[in-house]
Amino acid sequence: MDSSNPYFYPAIPETIHSYAASLFQCIKRNECVTTVWVPMAGRRRWNKFIIENINLFEKELPDYQKYLLVYIEPLDLTEESLIGYLQLMTKGLIEVIRKTQKEIVIDIQFLSLVDNPNVSYSVLLEALKSFILELTSKDFKVIFFFGEFDELKFANKVFFNNLKSLWLKVYPNLQYVFLMITVSENQESIYVWDELSELILQNLIYVPLRTGADLDYLIDSFADEFKCVITDDLKNVLKQVCGGHPYSLRVGVRIIRDSLNKGEKVIRSLLLDHYELKSIATGIFDRRNLQEKQLLKCIVVGRQITQQDNVYMKYLIQLGLVRKMGDNGYELFSELFTNAVLKAIGSEDRAKFTPSLSLDPVSGAILLNGATVEESFTRQEYTILTLFLKNPGKLLTREAVGMELWGELSYEKYSDWAIDQVISKLRKKLKRIGVDMEIVTLRGRGYKFNLGNAVAKV
Repeated sequence: MDSSNPYFYPAIPETIHSYAASLFQCIKRNECVTTVWVPMAGRRRWNKFIIENINLFEKELPDYQKYLLVYIEPLDLTEESLIGYLQLMTKGLIEVIRKTQKEIVIDIQFLSLVDNPNVSYSVLLEALKSFILELTSKDFKVIFFFGEFDELKFANKVFFNNLKSLWLKVYPNLQYVFLMITVSENQESIYVWDELSELILQNLIYVPLRTGADLDYLIDSFADEFKCVITDDLKNVLKQVCGGHPYSLRVGVRIIRDSLNKGEKVIRSLLLDHYELKSIATGIFDRRNLQEKQLLKCIVVGRQITQQDNVYMKYLIQLGLVRKMGDNGYELFSELFTNAVLKAIGSEDRAKFTPSLSLDPVSGAILLNGATVEESFTRQEYTILTLFLKNPGKLLTREAVGMELWGELSYEKYSDWAIDQVISKLRKKLKRIGVDMEIVTLRGRGYKFNLGNAVAKV
């Protein structure tokens, strides 16, 4: 991290500028936009950074001086009501004017109306509309960033339609940016939003969890914050356990700082068992809709994905909650999230989601619940797994494994280390595709294949 840089971007600058460009491209077309986020993944921080440092985004919004960008933070509500929300919008707009457009004189009568605890909803709405029209007559444009818009429990169709009416009255000089964690285009959601659904669905931008350089940037920035050094090995542990979720990574770095002398294996265990990290992962799962939850469960246990799942799969991939592995395989973004989904599979679901690993006696294909998964394995892993499936629960000596891999040349080619490496990789692959099994190493004797709750068929 460059501490001499006065601007601490919430992700690498290229990513933030790309996100800003996608936002302002819609705004410059006089259209509203909805950005969709994973819960607790930085929507507040990203958008506030852009608003508070809009001078950095002149390329994305060349005439930014004409725009009044207002972030509406539901956490600032003193009461959860429609009047309270309108007051928040109005006061937020006034605050932005005072900070950026000091030459604008705000009418004292209007200010007293906004602060009046007894003002009615309809009077305040009309006052806000007149105030925005007055601003736009001076060649200003207003953009409201609605934080956590899909979590306004008190909102109703009247309120949504009022926002649409306000937009129509001031168009094209008023636009909305809706910041959400779920956007469903089914009839129920459209009914709830009523007339506002046209604006919410006008432009959808999915913001995925961090990967690549953004992921390293986050870990390094949190390490700077907590004044600790994260080795490359521990970075890899963080990436595997927490994935690219910013809040989880921040907690993970804090845990590592307090446990640096405990070793990689112990730290991994601490991360996986930490109550806050498990709570975050569970919270992410709980916010998905029923169809998405069922799909996530299927992915974890390796059940075949149906054609009907494709629309939800596309959505989960766009958010980075699911990653595509090979031609047909999928995995969840982190071990913590995988564990949260597994925990959500109740006793009634377990039989339905129990993976069945089988070997087709005719083609020799390895099947998981009827779907081919052999492409997930290397030739050597496939060879060993086939041997195990033919001999579930039986002790297989190292000599037998070596003979299966290298035939008559096994005594020249194999070593204990080489076999252990193949077994280790096979264990990881099986865990990744959701097979609850165990390859037990019996020191000095060989290996035994135990399927746990899964079912082997030959």
